[in-house]
This record gives sequence, C-alpha cells and structure tokens, in this order.
Amino acid sequence: MTAMDSSQLLSKRVLGALGLLSGLCIFLYVLRVLATGTDRYLFTAQNLALAWVALLFGWLLTRQLTKSSWLSWQAIGLSLLFVVFLPNSWYVLTDFWHVEPTGEISLLYDISLVFTLVVCGFALGFISLYLIHIELMRRLSRRLSHLIIATTLLISSFGIYLGRDLRWNTWDVVSHPEGLIINVSDRVVDPLEHPRAITVTILFFVLLSTMYAAIWLASGPHKSERH
Repeated sequence: MTAMDSSQLLSKRVLGALGLLSGLCIFLYVLRVLATGTDRYLFTAQNLALAWVALLFGWLLTRQLTKSSWLSWQAIGLSLLFVVFLPNSWYVLTDFWHVEPTGEISLLYDISLVFTLVVCGFALGFISLYLIHIELMRRLSRRLSHLIIATTLLISSFGIYLGRDLRWNTWDVVSHPEGLIINVSDRVVDPLEHPRAITVTILFFVLLSTMYAAIWLASGPHKSERH
C-alpha cells in the first residue's frame, strides 16, 4: 500500500465532502442573517474562503511540480503563497472568541455555526498539508520531509498568534510588510520579552502537530517513490 497522490486525495468524493461541510457552514450563516437581520458572523464566510485558498495553492503547487522542479520560480512562488495562507485554515479555532450571548439567537446556534467552520477549516488545512507532505516524500528523505512539515506547522502556529493577538492578516504581508516585519523580528530576536508569543505558538504547534501526526499515521505506511 502506498500513500495517496494528489489526484486520489482530491477526488470528487473528497471535494464533495469538503463542499458539503462548507455548504453547511454557509447555510447556517445565511440562516442566522435572515433570522437576526445582522451580519455579526460574517467572519465565518470570510475565514472559510481563506481556508479554501490554502487548499487551492497547495493543489496548484502539486500540479506545478508535475511540470517543473521545486526550485523553479513558479513552484517557489506557490510554496510561499501556500505557507502564507495555510495558517488561516487553523486560525478558525480562535473564532470561538467571538461566541457570546447576544440575545439575537440561541447561543447554542452560534456555537454550532463556529464549530462547523472549525471542522471545515481544519479538514481543509490538514488535506492541504498532506498534499505537500506527499510531494516532499517523493523527493526527500522521510526525516527531512517530516522536519519541513513540522517547521511549516510551527510557522503556521506563530501565524495564528500574529493574527489573533496582534491582529495581522494575510493581506498585510503585501499591504503593510514593514510593520509585520518589525513585529515578527522583535519576537524572533528576543522571544523571552514576549511570553505570550511563545505560549500561543507552542500551544497551537502541539495541538496541530499531534492531530496531523494522528492523521498521517492512520492513513497508511506512506511508501513514496523518490524521483
């Protein structure tokens, strides 16, 4: 048994399942808007779209790698876009921060809405990462492939901290790179001065890496042929 390639992983059945989850999330959001007359939870639709963008760039990268090496400018560019957008898939967990009694609708309804977003976002993120992991396994040693994936998860965990605590978003990489670079460099150069950055990053890294490792172990022996 070998690891699934991208065509198997993104089969019509898998995309259909992701579409079903996404459809439920959008349905619950639209129903809430109709019932309350407010768009308080508009962020659910926005964050869901960003999670899909991560999967799109992961898929585009796998397609590009069938035509060129990973060192081509196209593959490097898609890799950077993938890493930049990937944290959005798991950032959705922090959206529970917004759930509170509003008197507009049942609190349980809002919990269900955000929970659906989290399930869908996590599924999109882990499938995106799995796509890239398989491509790495075809080209590099098992140990180096795992190390790159772990580093990607660590970067994503730090990205979640930047988004939730410092309120940076993906678009700020282009629109406000100076301020983002300053914030990141401060925390990288002197992490002990920013304990919150350490604790949040470690928390999400342990959570995401453990969940992904469980998925990886459960999905097969992953005997990929290196080219």
